[in-house]
Amino acid sequence: MSSLMEIKGLSTEFPLADGVLKAVRGVDLSLETGETLALVGESGCGKSITAASIMRLVPPPGRIVSGSILFKGQDLLGLSSEEMRQIRGNRIGMIFQDPMTSLNPVYTIGNQVAEGLRIHRGLSAAQAEDEAVAILEQVGIPAPRERLRDYPHLLSGGMRQRVMIAMALSCRPELVIADEPTTALDVTIQAQILELLDRLKTENRMGLILITHNLGIVAERAHRTAIMYAGQIVEQAPTAELFANPLHPYTRGLLASLPEFAKPGERLATIAGGVPDLKGELAGCPFRARCPIGDQGCESGHIEMHEAAAGHLVRCLKAQ
Repeated sequence: MSSLMEIKGLSTEFPLADGVLKAVRGVDLSLETGETLALVGESGCGKSITAASIMRLVPPPGRIVSGSILFKGQDLLGLSSEEMRQIRGNRIGMIFQDPMTSLNPVYTIGNQVAEGLRIHRGLSAAQAEDEAVAILEQVGIPAPRERLRDYPHLLSGGMRQRVMIAMALSCRPELVIADEPTTALDVTIQAQILELLDRLKTENRMGLILITHNLGIVAERAHRTAIMYAGQIVEQAPTAELFANPLHPYTRGLLASLPEFAKPGERLATIAGGVPDLKGELAGCPFRARCPIGDQGCESGHIEMHEAAAGHLVRCLKAQ
């Protein structure tokens, strides 16, 4: 595998009336061609803003304040808006978590799938329509030519999600970012969508960043996993290693909350407390107020990631 993306020191902030919300704080991530990297954490930890930062789609008044995002050696943060538009949707595709709000309700499915083909690949209207039919068929849409005339509200949730995947893959991108791609779907449709993503990733030799809070999906699908908390990556390792040997107390808490980790008759474990306020500076470890093993040494300074084992990085003073 070869390096596809390298993110260093990425920080994204939102100026608010009562302070600055530091949503993403010095994130480092890497992705290889053909690899699936899972980005995991509870709601509000910064996963989706990290994805939006990569795509340079941070909603105002948010802004990226530092870092670099190297995509095949080219820093996306140094590109003009027009240069970034040529990459977004063409070389990097995005699957958003809610297809009903991400698809435009006043345009047909055919219009929305064909748009990127016309813009990025220079196809004529007829060529784009034929290619759209082929892509919809590839993602498992029945009677794809007939579906071109449909509007999003006429399709089921699973079919709308397949349309989103078709749009993201229409220009054969090298990288796809899937932000909670199965959240609103039932378990059977979830499995179908994830198997579809896996197959298309292999066929097209894409890299995939899978953003989710579902650790069951991660265990089955991801080569490596990064755990995010309060805007920081707190642990990162090959997925099998992370599940077998979690080092950060937050990762252990997440895994302990899974039904498969509970003993018969035991209640599921929970993580006490809540995520800290992300406005202003966070001295020390942001998890310390919820941590069962923290002490006074965790309350000040900046805690760096360190390599506890080969390829296993953790941001914790107590982890060895």
